[in-house]
Amino acid sequence: MKMTIRGALLATAVALLAVPPADAKKAPPYPTNVCVAAKQEGAAAYCARTLRAWARWQRGGRTADADRDAALQKARLSLSDAWQAAETRSSSAGVDCADTTAAAPAVASLLDSAVGAIVAGVDAGLDFDRKADRGCAYRLLTGAARTCARLLAAESELVRAPAEDPERLRHDARTARIARSFAAAVDRVRGASCPTGTTGAALTGLLGDAADGVVRATTISPDVRADGFDTISPTGTVRYLGRDLQARCMDGSPYHFFAKRGTVNKLLVYYQGGGACWDQLTCSVPTCDTSVNPSSPSDNPGLAPVGFFDLHDARNPFRDWNIVFVAYCSCDIHFGDAAQDYPLHVEHRGYENSRIAEKWAREHFVNPDQVFVTGSSAGAYGAWFNAPLHESVWPAARFQVLADAGNGVITDEFLQNEFGHWDFQKNIPSDIPGVLESLNNGTGIVGYTEAVTAHFPDTRWSHYATAYDGGSGGQTGFYNLMLTNSLLGAINWWEGSCAFDAKMREQVHETAAAVPSNYRYYIGTGSRHTMWYAPKVYTDTTGGVPTLVDWVNGMLTGSPAWSNVECTDCGRLLPGDPQPPTLPTPPFEQDADAVRVVCPAASPSGAFVAP
Repeated sequence: MKMTIRGALLATAVALLAVPPADAKKAPPYPTNVCVAAKQEGAAAYCARTLRAWARWQRGGRTADADRDAALQKARLSLSDAWQAAETRSSSAGVDCADTTAAAPAVASLLDSAVGAIVAGVDAGLDFDRKADRGCAYRLLTGAARTCARLLAAESELVRAPAEDPERLRHDARTARIARSFAAAVDRVRGASCPTGTTGAALTGLLGDAADGVVRATTISPDVRADGFDTISPTGTVRYLGRDLQARCMDGSPYHFFAKRGTVNKLLVYYQGGGACWDQLTCSVPTCDTSVNPSSPSDNPGLAPVGFFDLHDARNPFRDWNIVFVAYCSCDIHFGDAAQDYPLHVEHRGYENSRIAEKWAREHFVNPDQVFVTGSSAGAYGAWFNAPLHESVWPAARFQVLADAGNGVITDEFLQNEFGHWDFQKNIPSDIPGVLESLNNGTGIVGYTEAVTAHFPDTRWSHYATAYDGGSGGQTGFYNLMLTNSLLGAINWWEGSCAFDAKMREQVHETAAAVPSNYRYYIGTGSRHTMWYAPKVYTDTTGGVPTLVDWVNGMLTGSPAWSNVECTDCGRLLPGDPQPPTLPTPPFEQDADAVRVVCPAASPSGAFVAP
């Protein structure tokens, strides 16, 4: 639940009167959402039936044990029937909903525990030899039954059609109203000579906790591993959104991705990096990863716990999140959708792989409160292009999108000639004004970013890069390859350092000026390519920058800590940063205490100024 029932008690009158905005995102109910909503309705009925069974038993002087137990057993059977019916309907719609939620007995046990606590709270201070006290217990428990059912009905309505309440305003107002009404009713009963030791606030809190527990049990799949990453290996044809998809790597080898269950209803979608190729030369070398190995730390994030993937570090803001790691082996920045003969035959199927991972994610992590879409290197573009599609999958989630070392610094020639080899355009959302034009009119990543940030104004978008993002697989390597139209350019990547820095700064400055509300950039010191897997995310302040963890936390909350960041003395290399094999090699120079990038005609910030 975005707002817990305890929090709903504090909702303001403005929130209670709020209505969904006129431009709320619309989408037809997805079969998994329909299934989960039906299960939540079944849980609502179970909660009400069990509380009423206890209420009748209390009113009768606690003597009709057999009648109470029969009613409780009947409620359990009804819950199981509701689960089975929902899963049967979901299966007929092409979705397996059984793995999405906890099983019916587990949800029954969860609610039984909550009902036990509610009954105990009501019983405290009552004398069941007195008819008045028995009547008091009956009124409180039947009121709790109605309230439990109403709270879970509100959850069911939200999860069935989240696009109809994308800001959750109607949901939050409804739950606040239900909670306040029940709390007031309890306190009225207590004031009318009912000596129960509980309070309206206490009972409302217990009911809210029960509803939150059911939401978690029905929206976060318990079948996903919690103590590490599961390897997901899709096979055969996958039907999704009216299209038959097949997961595969560029070389035809099997595709895998990875997932982990967290402890909060938030989702991190990470797109793996690994280069790119677009012709016979670049694909035959190759300049990208063409397979996924679940046993390798370079692919499986569970085997490489460092940086923001160190989920045991208390400083990590994502340590408790659900995670889907979209592996990469299609060499098309996760969005290509074409078979090419260069004449080397390759399958650029990043779009299909991404959609298959997305389908799995929406069927195992339903209606999260927050979705953070990110990726490194080629995965940065995967995040930038796939995030707009995810917005319609989880329309009631708060979104942030961060591109780690993927700024879209390319040549006009590449955009006009080679970029089309991946066949991006046919899958770009046609309902987002300006995105197709940005890929066709030469404005590139700047125009695309302006279009998507305008279309999703409540989503926060960010670019991160170091000033001289280096290495043959770094941004300078690929940019120098494009500038020289030769693999030697990638090998001698440092030759493109100053040109990359100048172009990257020009682009982020232009974007930030055009999109001051929901776009930020971060330019770090040195030449390291990517930061997500680096320990420096918690410690590095070289060049006067804030730590990346503080900046990302600011992005998550929308605080002033999420600001545009540019280093000073940006050319100073940090330990482990890429550098040429011999020094000095322009623009890399060695002085008494550090290796530095020194560009000709540099501005005060250290950026190269083209003549």
